[in-house]
Amino acid sequence: MRYCIIVPDGAADYPLSRLDGKTPLQAARTPNMDRAARDGLLGVAGHVPPRMTPGSSVAMMSLLGYDPLEYYTGRGPLEAADLGLQMEPADWAGRCNLITAADDTLADFTAGHISTEEARLLIGTLNDALGTPRLSFHTGTSYRHVMLYRGPETLEAETMPPHDIVGQRMADHYPRGAGDEFLLGLMQQSHRLLAAHEVNEVRRDLGKNPANMIWLWSPGKRPALPPFAERFALTGAAISAVNLVRGLARIIGWDIVSVPGATGYLDTDFAAKGRYTVDSLGDHDVVLVHIEAPDEASHERNVRAKIQAIERIDREIVGPVMAAADQGVPLRLLLAPDHATSVEDGRHKADEVPFAIWGEGIRAASGMPFTEAHAASSEVRIERGHGLIAELLGRHPPEHPG
Repeated sequence: MRYCIIVPDGAADYPLSRLDGKTPLQAARTPNMDRAARDGLLGVAGHVPPRMTPGSSVAMMSLLGYDPLEYYTGRGPLEAADLGLQMEPADWAGRCNLITAADDTLADFTAGHISTEEARLLIGTLNDALGTPRLSFHTGTSYRHVMLYRGPETLEAETMPPHDIVGQRMADHYPRGAGDEFLLGLMQQSHRLLAAHEVNEVRRDLGKNPANMIWLWSPGKRPALPPFAERFALTGAAISAVNLVRGLARIIGWDIVSVPGATGYLDTDFAAKGRYTVDSLGDHDVVLVHIEAPDEASHERNVRAKIQAIERIDREIVGPVMAAADQGVPLRLLLAPDHATSVEDGRHKADEVPFAIWGEGIRAASGMPFTEAHAASSEVRIERGHGLIAELLGRHPPEHPG
């Protein structure tokens, strides 16, 4: 038996008047997703526990069967794991966005989707000016980077994801709590260092948003996640261009499958992800393919792009996986957004999201297409989303000794 988990990040949404009351998922043409829902188990699951900030770091942990209330420590250490950064128990890692600040407004949380090559120069400047044996900055992908701290400060401040405050006054959302002065000091120093950097001078000349500041958020210590193989006796692999997803997979002992052309953005090579997913099912028990494009479209409040991304996932990823099953591969498929993202306000939401489980040994047949409303109308509801993986695998993990 093989198991495939397809995550169209942020694909779940809400009815829009401009779509005649449909959600982008309802408006999209998704014959393969609809087949999975009609012939399989359709329901809803909650991957963001109460009082936790909605986002992929929490929701993906839940989707892979780990209770965020027990294991989650922050987004930073997950991304640090993907960069190969070794963390001691007392170390802190925080997510470090390159952003565009306009006066006191957070104008762009991606700095115009800055290239990794440009970002590497800017992160290098930060290290040269601010780096110490206790503090370092590490280049990730595009605007997504990591700060590693090994000093005496406790970084337990409440922080705000920058994608949730675009167009808002930054001072209203600065870190608050233990370590806030340390984090804010670094952010303010970065603005002085980066504003006139030659990379940004060139970007301004080209009419692009400058990466003139960093935004530090979701710091934490390395989580103590038990290996997936110990819990389920299955091997796994992850396909994603997003550091936090790859880092989470590394921590639980999964392989990482790199796909040429995978960008973590709207221009990602959907078809290549589909091919690599099918190929990876040949030598892994469980394969996760995560596609960031619907979430990015939501943050940009681009309805058309979100619909197109969902349709391409259906055609170029879900379709080939289901075709492999039709050709005799013993396979179960879990189709599930990790969280909802509103294309109306560009923000992540903590609401339950639809899922469908289809394939070998799945006898349920909902008869309904894959939409938020149909999933919510079914009788299947998994309130604590980390239990969803047991429905896919047909097995429960052993009780955690703690």
